[in-house]
Amino acid sequence: MSKLKTKWRPETIPFNKEMKDALEQQHHAAQFLALVGHHLIPQKTDDSNTNMQYISDNDTLSGNSLPGGYRLALQLTDLNINILDKDDEVLEEIVSAGKSKQEVFTELKQKLSGFGVDVTKFKEVLHYEIPEHGLDKGAPFSIKNKRYYIENSIHRHNAEIIINEIAADFDQSEPVRVWPHHFDTGTFIPVSRNEKGEVSQTIGAGWAINDSMINEPYFYLSFWSQKPLENPGDIPPLKSGRWMMPDWNGAVLKLSEITREETAEKQYQLAESFYKQGIELLLQKLK
Repeated sequence: MSKLKTKWRPETIPFNKEMKDALEQQHHAAQFLALVGHHLIPQKTDDSNTNMQYISDNDTLSGNSLPGGYRLALQLTDLNINILDKDDEVLEEIVSAGKSKQEVFTELKQKLSGFGVDVTKFKEVLHYEIPEHGLDKGAPFSIKNKRYYIENSIHRHNAEIIINEIAADFDQSEPVRVWPHHFDTGTFIPVSRNEKGEVSQTIGAGWAINDSMINEPYFYLSFWSQKPLENPGDIPPLKSGRWMMPDWNGAVLKLSEITREETAEKQYQLAESFYKQGIELLLQKLK
């Protein structure tokens, strides 16, 4: 077993109401990092100023650097927000549990100002919407059962492992990042370019939280082609996971399929098979 495989953490808890709530609170807490990226970091065309990197060593989401070198990090298992210096040393910790979103935002704004960050344009407003939660109506962040926050972090940890491994097989793949809007961990791989040198076909690989398509977290493969593909629905079936075409251009491997396997090795192999076979079939289809 490779070094990466040995780092896979067993996923043991079926997705339930409590885990869903924990995941939603993590999603809402991550928006503080996105707010900093949106208002205090120069805007990039792909909005990557708002994205985050998952750090497996301490189960945190790390935001992008502000002018001056500061950055925010969200501890996923307790929702605390750390303000870090340019050497990633913790300068200040903001405890979210027991506080409303407005209270956390106010405290964050005050703390950043105290470090000399210009917060005159810092507002609790983003350019997209996420699913509503009681937090939007003044409910406080609450760690009711920490095991669900830890389990969601295990999902994020494993996604980081397998998706980085897949991305490493392609020279032009984008860095694996967490995107705050859909709260997915993902990358995309340019497959071909047109006569102008523009990317004309891509494959996306990632891990998504429950949404309107799948009511539990899932690994996904997606594709985009500038020119419509012929008979996209005739692609061979997968050994693990399933294609979602024609309703959606891609395939999914649900958490419930992962947790049926009892060992870390078998869970890893299931995810690896999903990506390896799926990408091979997509590359054949996209040619």
